[in-house]
Amino acid sequence: MTTFISQRTVRLPLPSNDDRRAHDQRLVDTLGFGPLEIPLSVLKRLSSFIRRDAAFSCIIGRTGAGFKLIDIGVERSFSLALDLGTTNLVALLYDNVAQQDVITRSLENPQIAFGSDILTRMHHVMSGRSDDVYKALIDGVNGLVSALCREAGIEAREIHAVAAAGNTVMTHFFLGLDIATIPVDPFVPVVRTPGFFTAAELGIDISPEAVVYAFPNAGSYVGGDITAGIIASGMAQSGGTSVLIDVGTNAEVVIGNRDWMIVGAGAAGPALEEGICRIGKRAKKGIVHDFEIRDGNITCKTFDHAAPEGICGSGMVSLLYELYSAGMIDRSGTLAPGRHVGDRDGERAFLIDCESPGELFITQNEIRNFMRSKAAMFTLLLVLTRSVGISFGDIGNVYVSGALGTGIDPVKAVGIGMLPAWPAAIVRSLGNSSLEGARMLLADGGLADTANAVVRKITYKHMHDDPEFMKEYLGAVFIPHTNPELLKAG
Repeated sequence: MTTFISQRTVRLPLPSNDDRRAHDQRLVDTLGFGPLEIPLSVLKRLSSFIRRDAAFSCIIGRTGAGFKLIDIGVERSFSLALDLGTTNLVALLYDNVAQQDVITRSLENPQIAFGSDILTRMHHVMSGRSDDVYKALIDGVNGLVSALCREAGIEAREIHAVAAAGNTVMTHFFLGLDIATIPVDPFVPVVRTPGFFTAAELGIDISPEAVVYAFPNAGSYVGGDITAGIIASGMAQSGGTSVLIDVGTNAEVVIGNRDWMIVGAGAAGPALEEGICRIGKRAKKGIVHDFEIRDGNITCKTFDHAAPEGICGSGMVSLLYELYSAGMIDRSGTLAPGRHVGDRDGERAFLIDCESPGELFITQNEIRNFMRSKAAMFTLLLVLTRSVGISFGDIGNVYVSGALGTGIDPVKAVGIGMLPAWPAAIVRSLGNSSLEGARMLLADGGLADTANAVVRKITYKHMHDDPEFMKEYLGAVFIPHTNPELLKAG
């Protein structure tokens, strides 16, 4: 296993009448990496290091064609794993020398100024305002870099690589590529395997020669974030059949193993995203991830046991399950009158009494949105498994990431009909699998080849006009389903 970035210390033999090799060849021969690209900016400094007749460090990064000498004479070296989320940008700082994580931080994607959803941003770009949208993203990445460097006590020039994963549109924004053909038939991106770039090319304020790798996509609807998630799950190396469920702006479901994979996507994510449900938040301190309702009393469980400030995707699953189990909603999700039900903004709402510093409530319409989301999720799973001739019982592992990837209770997800009746033991939360896949690549540069192999084996199944999807979806809008036999995994 070769790390994405390597540090080597060398001392080169001085030139002589018996050794007339050029400085670059002398260095290449000593390092033993090949082929090795040496940028002009490094060549200009190489002679001074050789004349000192002393050992010096070399920072070598992986590229598509081989390797690249990124910097010389530096002792510290770091990389970034970067999740290019529609709502948030998340980065993990990785120490290339110690080969360990340092810190992880996030910030709101500044592109939200051009729309909270990706389609609105695409409209801005296609209306001739692409520079503003693209610049907002790079500015956000640079702001995140600055914050990480301040907190870690390092210089931005000591960051020598970035592994970035995002959906296909976000990756195109990141690279400054045209997105005009992505949202229209036949839905074609500019590039599927972007590969390697320099930080200077993209305007990222780190070491100018730093290697920036963008994860490949399998088309307009299967982005690099899914590729990274597949790598994080390990399903690409497994002989058994697994499922990866990633919930973000949309929900993507991957079914397969090391030999084949099929992916479907649907609008199962919006009710779990920030800005859609008014109290919806990403998993962090103070966010509710689980509920209990007993004898009409509500208990909230938050991350870090802090005062409740909102609810994440797994919390929404738990709340719906508890409301239904307590008889506070019926099979259609309609709220029954009771002491926790009142009017908010002219709409019936369930008031969440959890000693929150601010009022928490969820409206009837937001519950219905979530019902549609859970229905789309289950129907995706049902139609995809049928399309490859397998049953839910043939699945050996289930990986859940994204908005549902932190703290989900499999029993409750099954209870509301969001997931089939899989045993809880095979359902595993991955958290942010896009970020984890990028981090894994920093530790093992060979995973860039794995990522390319993954996208080559993916088959995408369109769902937006699939007649079977629409037929099965209607029954899944109820709790748990109008035909509970479909939920069985035996």
